Amino acid sequence: MVVALGLAVALVALLQGGGDDDGGSAASTSPSSSVALDDEAARARAHTLAVAVALRPEDWGPAYKRGDPYEQDPASEYEVSKDCKGFTQAARSGTLAAVARSVVNNQTQLVGTTDVRVFADVATAESFMDDSQETTRRCPTQQFDKVRWADVRQATAPDVAGLEQVTTEEGTQTADGTGAKTDLPYVLHTGRQGATVVSVIAYETRANAATLTSSSTEVLQKLQQRLEAASQQ
Repeated sequence: MVVALGLAVALVALLQGGGDDDGGSAASTSPSSSVALDDEAARARAHTLAVAVALRPEDWGPAYKRGDPYEQDPASEYEVSKDCKGFTQAARSGTLAAVARSVVNNQTQLVGTTDVRVFADVATAESFMDDSQETTRRCPTQQFDKVRWADVRQATAPDVAGLEQVTTEEGTQTADGTGAKTDLPYVLHTGRQGATVVSVIAYETRANAATLTSSSTEVLQKLQQRLEAASQQ
């Protein structure tokens, strides 16, 4: 998991164990060639794009409300050390903008986070995707403070129209932020289009896990559609 999971981790920990931005107008899609990191205009366009694409509760459906915490802007990266312990850090060099938003389903208690990252070039976006897959292969069990995950593994990625690259990770959260035992399956889909990476991570109770993969795939497709629509503005 090399995504902005600090927000998702915090939200799951709060729900199981104890900044707000209403968005903006769409912008042009991610840069097709390298952008100078000191190009403030490019950073502003990238931020407007990320804000426009990251999903709000109403984008998930009528049963959803804002998570607490709701938004991270700029979103940090969740990284995993060699001993498989997680930590959050500032977004990597080459990141123009990163925004994450979390939601909760009032009926099933599904917890979901969408994350949008606009990079200065395709190579940095590809590196982000590669690092995520490497972590999944390397650490089948992971820990973030008292939160724990088990059976972390790569899964078959869905076919999402419009995305050049898609990866999927699955696993189970086995302990919450207090260390109490949990049994929460999750799915993490990450997709890349050019120099933009979009992702969705969704946790569900075991009783409602049957539709977890399909519902999270629908969210990823919606992220792609919003990204495509933003490119046409």
